[in-house]
Amino acid sequence: MAIEKLPVKKIIEFRRLSKTRKATFTNNLKVIKKSVSGDGGNYWVRSVSAISKAFKENNNSIIIDKIEEITNLHNLNQRSQTKTMYQRNIDILDKFKNFDFTQWRPASNLNFLSKPNSVLEMNGLPIQILPNHIYSYGVKNNQSIGGIWFIIWQDGFKQSDLGIYSETLFRYLSSYFSEKYTINPAACLIVDLTNKQSISYNKIIKGSIPSILDDTMKSVKGYL
Repeated sequence: MAIEKLPVKKIIEFRRLSKTRKATFTNNLKVIKKSVSGDGGNYWVRSVSAISKAFKENNNSIIIDKIEEITNLHNLNQRSQTKTMYQRNIDILDKFKNFDFTQWRPASNLNFLSKPNSVLEMNGLPIQILPNHIYSYGVKNNQSIGGIWFIIWQDGFKQSDLGIYSETLFRYLSSYFSEKYTINPAACLIVDLTNKQSISYNKIIKGSIPSILDDTMKSVKGYL
């Protein structure tokens, strides 16, 4: 087995395949190119990066400026495939022009932290975890930590998919930050940008969404 990294989205894709296709899929995992992102490459980078920045600064004008920028690119471009990409990014951003980002922030003042190594070994697999932000908050000497991860997929995510993402995020934060901070499951937030649906790891803990990450990883290993 020679997998350099296994993006969480690949785990989601694996779950949707037939047994025959799973074998081919896992073989292809061994040759994932380094330039390929686990969440769709650069296709959604304009909308995701703008929303990520708007969340951090709690400033919707960033969204409006990005819509104007992409609209200009859309109008100048003649290639239909590229115009479609621009329009899809605009459609995502339109949903957030007047969005209240404070509903996703666990506190008014967040201390944004640098993100450690994105690859974390779980069940013998190198899982790639790429949250947009990690932040601490709370009173001195009793700081909690959380993170937010904006995801998007043309095929659409199920609640169970978001649950897998939230569980990897919680384990990632626990692995790197638990010695200094309290990891807040409710602040381990996954946001599906296509419908603004958000899921925290709290839902896994409470049983609202079943924990299927370990079973899925075991299944992936069975094909390697």
